[in-house]
Formats: sequence, structure tokens, C-alpha cells
Amino acid sequence: MICTNHAEVSEAIRRCAGCMNPFCHDCLVDMQMRPYCAVCKQEQLLDVISGVDRTRLELASIWRRFGGMVIDGLLFSVPLWVVYAMVLLPQIAGNKMSDTPFWMNFLGLPYALLTFLYEGAMLQARSQTLGKMAMQVRVVRADGSPISKGQAWGRALAKTLLGYLWFVDYIPAFFTRERTTLHDLIANTRVVNV
Repeated sequence: MICTNHAEVSEAIRRCAGCMNPFCHDCLVDMQMRPYCAVCKQEQLLDVISGVDRTRLELASIWRRFGGMVIDGLLFSVPLWVVYAMVLLPQIAGNKMSDTPFWMNFLGLPYALLTFLYEGAMLQARSQTLGKMAMQVRVVRADGSPISKGQAWGRALAKTLLGYLWFVDYIPAFFTRERTTLHDLIANTRVVNV
């Protein structure tokens, strides 16, 4: 990442809590423990003066989160089922199901690796996956500020490892005030509306 205002600066870059654009240390000011660029700082100051509290998170509903998960799942599941169909349909037609290749038992491993890489890279770059973009939600820290690279990859890893127990992973979202899943609790993240 490089600073939006200074193309030569690529270290110590953080995203503005308002517009989510990357900026260097010199371009940001911390207000209420959140970084703001010059433009967003003005809006935040007006909010403080008028008494509007925009620091409270507008948490995404469980249904929006579920919709994003379904869209992301389809991105990888459809190609996986095409591979299954290309291998299995000729065998079904010839009644040779016992001749299913051994490697078919391990198709879940590349799927899990690809979903982990996709989720981690997208969260690191945009704090959103394609499914989250479609559902207009974003992953942030518990205080509402942008997530770090470690949180993006840690959340992706936790979600991948818990992926085979996705129902268990999502149970806390129905009972916690902030609708956190297990992978959110592990990475200390929240999902909010954009």
C-alpha cells in the first residue's frame, strides 16, 4: 500500500476510518482512537460538535453476513462441482463407481486452501470479499477502525479451520450483542454495514 497523497511513502500506512483510503502518518489525525484523513476529519469534527455519535458500529445483520458467505461459497463451489461432474458422470453412465480416482477424496484440501488465500488477500486489501461487497458489509476491528494484515489473515485462517463446522462457528452470532462468530472472536473483528 502507498499513501494516497504521497506516492513515495509505502511504510506505516493506515486506512482512514471514514473513507478507508490508505494514508501515511503525516496525512492522518487520530480522533476518538480512530485515524482520519483531512477530508474525513472535517466531517468527524462536525459530528462531534453537533453531538452525533458515529463511533457506534452499525453491525451487519446475520442475514447479510449469511448472504455474503453464500456468494463467496458459490465462487469456489461451482468450479469444484464442475470438476466432480466431469469425473463422475462418465463413471455413473458406465456403472463404474468403484473406479473413482483416489485423488477425488482430497478435493476439499485445495478448496480450503483457495478459500483461505482468497479471504485473507481480499480482507487485507479491501476489508471485504466479493460476497461482502455484494451484501454491502465490511470487516473492521472491534473499535470500528480498519483491520490489520494479521487480523485479515488470522480471521481467514480461523474461518477456514472452522469451515467444516460452520454451524458451530456461527452459533455465537445469534446470542452475542455484537453478532460475533467464533472467527470474529478469535480475530477481534466485527462485520458492519458499509
